[in-house]
Amino acid sequence: MEIFATGMQNRGMSEAVLLKRIRQLARTGAARMIRVSAGLSLAELGESMDPPVPASTVLRWERGECAPHGARALAYARILKELTQGEDGA
Repeated sequence: MEIFATGMQNRGMSEAVLLKRIRQLARTGAARMIRVSAGLSLAELGESMDPPVPASTVLRWERGECAPHGARALAYARILKELTQGEDGA
């Protein structure tokens, strides 16, 4: 996921830019592809977040019905980053 990896590798990226990118991943379906590739269910991803998020919320993010905000968006970004790093063997 180049759009995700490129933005997340830049440690100097502002929180606002990170939030914009994570919302874009959710809207485009890229976040779902990352989750599915990692073999996680909606519930597993939601439960692994801090704070935890119901599976129905993750589903709405993945469908583009709503977007993560604040601490939830940052937690979602951290999980997706970890999952993409696992795909790359990092």
